[in-house]
Amino acid sequence: MSEEPQYKSFSEGTLNFTYPAAWETFNPENAQSAFTKEPGISKDVIVYVGNSSHDFAAAKVTARSGYYLKDVETVKNQMAKNEGVTSAEIRSIAGRNAAVVTATDSTTRTTFVYLKLSRTSGYAFMYEGPLSDTATLEAILSSVRIT
Repeated sequence: MSEEPQYKSFSEGTLNFTYPAAWETFNPENAQSAFTKEPGISKDVIVYVGNSSHDFAAAKVTARSGYYLKDVETVKNQMAKNEGVTSAEIRSIAGRNAAVVTATDSTTRTTFVYLKLSRTSGYAFMYEGPLSDTATLEAILSSVRIT
């Protein structure tokens, strides 16, 4: 009798990460509204996974001709002003600086992560889970690889 794997892998383009094996894959379009619209910048959700209490979505961020992505410090500082934000920091994820901004309410923790790869491309992640659970997001973020 073999054990069920604890994690599934996701890989598309240069982005790779693992997430809990028990999670389902959802329609990426359903997570699109979690990412703020900006002029000249597209944020296309490439994967949306989760279960009844957790959601994780990853979006490819691309600047159109004549536009450039903001740096991670600017994103962190702008998002830190939002209502409910309890932490905003720059962390190393996959060997790159990333803005990691967390907001909480009485039961839920929502974290937004932004990685800028170049002037015109990057990734954004959105995670929502129970207030008491910090380990799930940390496991996902520590598994992120950008090749």
